[in-house]
Amino acid sequence: MKIVIIGAGSVAFTPAILSGLGTDPRYRGATIGLVDIDEAALGLITSFAARISRELQRDWHVEASTRRRDVLGGADVVTTSIGVGGLSAWRLDLDIPFKHGIVQPVGDTSGPGGLARALRHIPVHVEIARDMEELCPEATLYNFSNPLTANTQAVNRHSRIRCIGLCIGPDLTWDHLCRVIGVERRETSAAIGGINHCHWVTELRIHGEDAFPLLSAGLDELEGKTAEADKLRAGPAGFLRRPPDPPKAQPLCTQLFRHFGAYPGPGDNHVAEFFPHLMTPLIKKVEAYQGEAIRYVDESYPALWKKMVDISQKGAPIDTEAFAKELAWEHTQLLDILVSGMDDLGQVFHVNIPNRGCIHNLPDGAVVEVPARVDRAGLHPFALGDLPAPIVPALAHKLASLDLIIEAAMEGSRKKAIQAYLNDPHANGVEAATRLVNELIDSQLQYLPRFA
Repeated sequence: MKIVIIGAGSVAFTPAILSGLGTDPRYRGATIGLVDIDEAALGLITSFAARISRELQRDWHVEASTRRRDVLGGADVVTTSIGVGGLSAWRLDLDIPFKHGIVQPVGDTSGPGGLARALRHIPVHVEIARDMEELCPEATLYNFSNPLTANTQAVNRHSRIRCIGLCIGPDLTWDHLCRVIGVERRETSAAIGGINHCHWVTELRIHGEDAFPLLSAGLDELEGKTAEADKLRAGPAGFLRRPPDPPKAQPLCTQLFRHFGAYPGPGDNHVAEFFPHLMTPLIKKVEAYQGEAIRYVDESYPALWKKMVDISQKGAPIDTEAFAKELAWEHTQLLDILVSGMDDLGQVFHVNIPNRGCIHNLPDGAVVEVPARVDRAGLHPFALGDLPAPIVPALAHKLASLDLIIEAAMEGSRKKAIQAYLNDPHANGVEAATRLVNELIDSQLQYLPRFA
């Protein structure tokens, strides 16, 4: 098997996936392709891969290059975890709109930040897919880069390559709800669907019984209202166990659950960017909410980088199990998907794929986030039918503008980029929106060659 990782210099992704591959004997003798335009980061991760191969006796053939065409040939699996412009561009996605009064806790999917990132990332993903058409046409592209829905839809629209978007969000939401109730996830089942960073848990069951009444009481308890929770705990069923480590309350998600009858995820920071008009009452301190995600990156990544340096250049021990679990995010899902296919396990994962009858009341062909079973025959998405009517407008509104965003990115069209943003709920006036989009594009022209 040949696995190519594009954006291999990512310390949040590649070390963990290589550790996972290194601890699995199925990948003995595999070819690992590493691509990154940052030569220092690429050199570091290449040394890391070589140590894993040597010390765990995996006999990998490691290919590394700053040019993807050097390593794509013959690939079976290709992943993208890129960040065009890196943290500098992401800061612009956040800081420029903030000057215009737009608050974004993440800024990677919706709003002006999501638009700017889409303009940078969509052409690169389509170019990768077109190289794959020539060099490895049978390979599957697993995309981890945000905005995940837009990138995945662009590749499926503009190439013959099958592109699947992966995000751990649905699993994080499911885990969160289990912690609210105080139940082990293995005791539950859930129906989850929607679009990336705004999926909805439409059903949650414990041993087949509806768990939403327990969830409602548990959410009340997080807010200090314990009457219903105490009553349920005193009942004969003994459900609603008091969680030993209560999760952080998500006020917006909780309020939407109470009004819509389905629970959104993966947390207020992402969901708020689909409902910015509902965000303001939740912000106690704007400075703490604005850019919260990038602050987490600033705080956590230096330690990960140091760990990579220590392992790759200073001979520190490779604790692969710890590294594989340290960032148990999307990479673990990819590894499990590959194993479920190879071993014909039929396990279920949440994936982002073009809608082909999976969700009846969202547009056909638009990329949606749905569960799918994976076995030796491939990926088999579930048919969820209709999503509850109250949650459809926000999803349909977002999906309706995706093709316009993709056209703006591929054509380098400011006009279409502005049109797309004028349809975004973050826009706060025609002239203000026009100025904001132009300022974002002008500040990032070095990453937007089609707009030059």
